[in-house]
Amino acid sequence: MFKFPVEIISDIYLSKIGGFSYELDRNEIGINAKALEQNTSIIANETYASIKMLESKPKPYFFRKKYLVIGIEENMECYELTQNGEVVLPENLSDEYERGKEVLINTVEFFRIDGDYSKIFRVLWRSGLRERRN
Repeated sequence: MFKFPVEIISDIYLSKIGGFSYELDRNEIGINAKALEQNTSIIANETYASIKMLESKPKPYFFRKKYLVIGIEENMECYELTQNGEVVLPENLSDEYERGKEVLINTVEFFRIDGDYSKIFRVLWRSGLRERRN
């Protein structure tokens, strides 16, 4: 029923930017609540995601911004921007992103790491030790 978001790899979705809204805080992104339910495993108002333009290079992990995914309901003014499940961004991101462009929504960190960064720190620490020994 909804064209977006489309899961391309487990917990990574492709969508388009539908527009920008003052109704979202600077650390939130919004998607049609029904599209979230039907097309994704994202839990509205609980899941955090990072976003990236399809053609841009990925930022290093610790420099990625995390956004709370908000389910946009029919009574919200920005609902018309996400009729097909497009992503609605807060107004403060209007300089960084362009309406109609493809965007990747990455929720892997939230579902797989869920706040436990100890394994990441261990890998980074071990890789740093190897470099120093060589």
